[in-house]
Amino acid sequence: MDSLKKAQPYFAKIAALETYTSYDGNEHKDKYSNEIEYFASEFFRYVDFKDKTYEQLPWVHEAFRNYAGTLCNVGLPDEAVKAYLDKQLQVIPQGSQTHLMALSGVVSVLRQTKNGNFVPYAEAFIQEFKDESPAAAADLQKHLDAVKSFAVGGVAPDFAQKTPEGEDLKLSDLRGKVVLVDFWASWCGPCRRENPNVVRVYNQYKEKGFEILGVSLDQDKNRWLQAIEKDGLTWRHVSDLKGWQNEVAQLYSVSAIPHTILLDAEGKIIARNLRGPALENKLAELFE
Repeated sequence: MDSLKKAQPYFAKIAALETYTSYDGNEHKDKYSNEIEYFASEFFRYVDFKDKTYEQLPWVHEAFRNYAGTLCNVGLPDEAVKAYLDKQLQVIPQGSQTHLMALSGVVSVLRQTKNGNFVPYAEAFIQEFKDESPAAAADLQKHLDAVKSFAVGGVAPDFAQKTPEGEDLKLSDLRGKVVLVDFWASWCGPCRRENPNVVRVYNQYKEKGFEILGVSLDQDKNRWLQAIEKDGLTWRHVSDLKGWQNEVAQLYSVSAIPHTILLDAEGKIIARNLRGPALENKLAELFE
């Protein structure tokens, strides 16, 4: 990078957006607890976003697409994704062309992955750049209006599917309780590995008004029921046995599992994609 800055300074700025040195557990363990933390902090290590040259480089958009895409696909809770994104975006001069390209890259990924952070970042883009990019802002506003009911603070759309006993169960039947809608499947390794954590918090809070509704993306009923029994999932379950075409998963734009949506007693969305310690901490906040 140093020699490139001398030989081709313009190209060096582009290369800086594409340069990421691999994580070394031995070398970096004193500063970072894991590779995700390292990635989030070091991805733009060689970039000086205050350099006005970046306002003319469309690679900024792609670099932030890559950065946000990785954060969205490694299983982080939405709050952690937002914290990392905020930290990087705040380094860029606000309202600049560089900021516009970076924020548009982030928003496009959040929209594509249906991440719970899409709404606040889309609103930020519209507020900041509605005059400068009216067409993009208008398109984003249309999509934003369509998804707001599925975002944090919106009332989760009602649905009904069959229980293992063949009876219809509605989401609204569980009103009055804090409900975790858990999208999973018997064939999903990460889901099965997460199940012991979910069992533990369910047993801890079920007497205090906590309920879980498992929505399975299985196609084989026997495998679905065997997984429920083997993992000790004693809460409520539904499925239409259509796999990835599960109608509730389609309704909620679920594109990867495990995927969770936490609702309050009135059916409003509190949070999405809470797992492990993040789920436990949120439930402790609500019940204790």
